[in-house]
Amino acid sequence: MTIHNQEYTSSSNQEELGYNGKRFSVPGLSSEGIRIQPNERALIPEIPFESPIIQDLNSIWDTEKFQTPRTPVSLGVLSPTELQEFSKWGVPRILDMPIKFPGTDFRLPEEIAQFKDVIQRIADYELAINPDCFDEYYCYLTVDQGIIEPGNLQREAPCHVDGFQGARWNPKVKINHTYTVGDALPTVFYPQSFDFSKLDEAKHNYFFEMNRQVALNNSADVFQGKEGEILLMDAYCVHRGSEAIDLTPRTWIRLSFEVREFDRLGNAHNPLFEYDWKMVPRDIESLNLEPYDPDCDPSLRVFPWQDLDGTPHTSKGIKTQPRLRGASSSDE
Repeated sequence: MTIHNQEYTSSSNQEELGYNGKRFSVPGLSSEGIRIQPNERALIPEIPFESPIIQDLNSIWDTEKFQTPRTPVSLGVLSPTELQEFSKWGVPRILDMPIKFPGTDFRLPEEIAQFKDVIQRIADYELAINPDCFDEYYCYLTVDQGIIEPGNLQREAPCHVDGFQGARWNPKVKINHTYTVGDALPTVFYPQSFDFSKLDEAKHNYFFEMNRQVALNNSADVFQGKEGEILLMDAYCVHRGSEAIDLTPRTWIRLSFEVREFDRLGNAHNPLFEYDWKMVPRDIESLNLEPYDPDCDPSLRVFPWQDLDGTPHTSKGIKTQPRLRGASSSDE
């Protein structure tokens, strides 16, 4: 894989690096922190055993599962007091940092201690729904906090899923399941059926095809949670960020339960564990995958940082948003 413009600089508390036109700030975190054990006697929300998300826990990746529409499972909404603590300003941006290894407790550096109560609730629920395989999983934490400009998303991306297993992963492994919560701009989910039976994972960009099929459905099936609501999704829940209408401060976290090591360069290191993974540059753009339908609406088959012809925008402030309503296609 060719890596362009790989850069490294560092400061006293963070490392700045970039590759393939992207930049990442990797914070240096404290070796002091908080340890969390799930409470098997905790009071948790009722478990919806009929949900395909619960039924498919610990199953092996299978793209046919996308044909079953699925809505995220709610763990409830944070109280005003919890939300105030959650939203405190000044936390570092963190990408996919392990806070739990297989067989361990959860460990939070002190810089992100404000999320301890939310993570305790998630840990308790996770143990309740997955007691037999709980200790097989890593848990990775992502934290994003910022002021979102009108018309923009905090995390710009096409329609996508977390934990997609492409051609690199063979044989396939157990699927990802993920908990998210944000205090503003709730994530938009598309609980519709997706048919990927004609796609080749080594050739086609599935995220572009998710855009296309959502547009073909005219975004008719949409689910959006509440501000401060903890939601559980799995690797087949297609979703996308919500655009800001006004200038909007937002704090958002994600806890991903995975059996795989997340070794992407740019992921944060947790000093509360002893591990030394070789981190490698990796992103979907580097795979040079093609849209399944090259004649569909151009906005559905480019990344936000690209113009409709696929070339990078000349200004970093410009983002291409997929036209997810009323878009036509050459292949029905």
